[in-house]
Amino acid sequence: MEWSRKYQQVQEREAKRSLLVKVLYTEDYKTLSIKLLLAAVAWLFIGGAFALFLRGQAGLSSEGVPVVLDPSYYFQAMTNHVMDMVFGAAFTAVFSLAFYMIPALNGSRLVKWPKVANFGFWLNNFALFMMNLGGIQNQYLFTFLNPLQASVTWYIGYGTMVVAEWLEMASVIGTSFEGRVQGKLVPTPIGFIVMDMIMMALANIPVFIADMWSLFSPIGGLNIYLFGIPNAEVWKGLFWFADHPLVYFVPYTLSGCIVAITPLYARRPMYSVRFTRWLIPVLFVLGSSVYVHHIVDDPWPLILRDIFAQTSTALVAVPFAALWLLFFITLGDPRKLKWDPGFAFIFAAAVWNIIGGIQAEPTNPTPSLDPTIHNTGWIFGHFHIMLTLYSVGGVLGVVYIAGPYLLGKNWYSTKLGWLHFWGWQAGMGLFSAVSSEGGFFGLIRREVAWAGFYEVYYQLIMIAGWLAGFATIIFAYNLVLTLLYGQKTPKTDIDLWAVYSIALERYGMRREGYSEEELPLALPSDGMIRFEKVSESGGLSTGLSSTKATNTKPEKLSLDNSPDSIGNAK
Repeated sequence: MEWSRKYQQVQEREAKRSLLVKVLYTEDYKTLSIKLLLAAVAWLFIGGAFALFLRGQAGLSSEGVPVVLDPSYYFQAMTNHVMDMVFGAAFTAVFSLAFYMIPALNGSRLVKWPKVANFGFWLNNFALFMMNLGGIQNQYLFTFLNPLQASVTWYIGYGTMVVAEWLEMASVIGTSFEGRVQGKLVPTPIGFIVMDMIMMALANIPVFIADMWSLFSPIGGLNIYLFGIPNAEVWKGLFWFADHPLVYFVPYTLSGCIVAITPLYARRPMYSVRFTRWLIPVLFVLGSSVYVHHIVDDPWPLILRDIFAQTSTALVAVPFAALWLLFFITLGDPRKLKWDPGFAFIFAAAVWNIIGGIQAEPTNPTPSLDPTIHNTGWIFGHFHIMLTLYSVGGVLGVVYIAGPYLLGKNWYSTKLGWLHFWGWQAGMGLFSAVSSEGGFFGLIRREVAWAGFYEVYYQLIMIAGWLAGFATIIFAYNLVLTLLYGQKTPKTDIDLWAVYSIALERYGMRREGYSEEELPLALPSDGMIRFEKVSESGGLSTGLSSTKATNTKPEKLSLDNSPDSIGNAK
């Protein structure tokens, strides 16, 4: 009742705001999530445009002759592509999912410190533009290649972006506490998301220090020596020593979303809720210490560089393997599932994560091999598997599934969704396969010219990049049509996917011996929160009525939002 009163007050304030004001500032968790989602899509296009410039130049010239881009702008585009895809598209999408998933799953529908969240969002976009507008000097790709360096605006922008991320992370963590009930366990998906925010917030501390160190040194242009060490190795070491969690920032929140969604398609709880929950602290410890393949040939202490980090890099595959084992066991026979583009993206993301892990484990954590392959296509083949096919692909799946509840409209076209799925899988799959094989034969990265032997590889990579680009245009087209013409979905106070997800988790936990008192808070079975008037003393008071005492028939949970969809997951 307390949450409902607060949410009603939020809605009353939102009703007084114009659309423009809501874009600038909103308290509603769905509006905030939509704003972040649309920004992520925008950065996906900006970063994708830089990628296509790169792929066009590389595919049309192996000699560095300017065809699409001058060599100096080639490396600038490379830097901006990485920044926009990772921090603009992927990170913003994570915050979008977090601000939507947590209030929906805990039933509060409230965002803690919305002013902090909104300010962090705009500050982050401002910082990204500062980094992008650094000019031709931004040729360095993380400033790790001496004597290349970034512009002053890039270092200021990066530090500002870290502050913005801290603000958004603080609001997400506060939002989880806003829906916390004393004595009850947090739903497992929320546990993954909050763990992710804490990990990244801690990792950003030394990254911020490294950025400031570089800014005030000759590298950053201010020519101030701190501790007499202006070397780029300080930046590189501190950055990767703690900020390698950035590659897990999307996967960990995505894992929480997958844990929430998988039971709806399987029509049963996760095979072991208890084991799934234990993965959270294990992933936190290992994900925070995987950095060896970025500093393997740098002068860092042996115990950090070759022993602890190398072991962590190898071991991090174990909890991911366990997660996917639970995933496939829970789903059972895939032929019995009701497939739609959203779950196809998630299923494919699981498969690609396994493939990417198998590809990386024999080489990346091994100091004797990593220096040989680190500057080859083997590496960017690996991280495109992990970022585009696993992380971004999985996020797209969550957007397809939760989108109708978030947007209030069914997807305009399922066929366009399938075209997007197959185009993305074919494009980025070809990109990753060709990059990895080329790297195995010595295809070099971070260069603008190479031996003619590798020309065919870069030509195939160019074709693959454009195929994925057209698939993204199809997604954007479907999204715009959905916002304009999509059929409205039945509105409930709490989205039904969250209701059934929590119900299935409670059932699974009860079956595994959890006490009734510690189970996550149950949500009303039809998603409707009702109040009844009590007038025994002549006054009015408010109380939460029983959802079973109503005549309202619960809506079916539609995972692909069509009449022949999965149906009620209860």
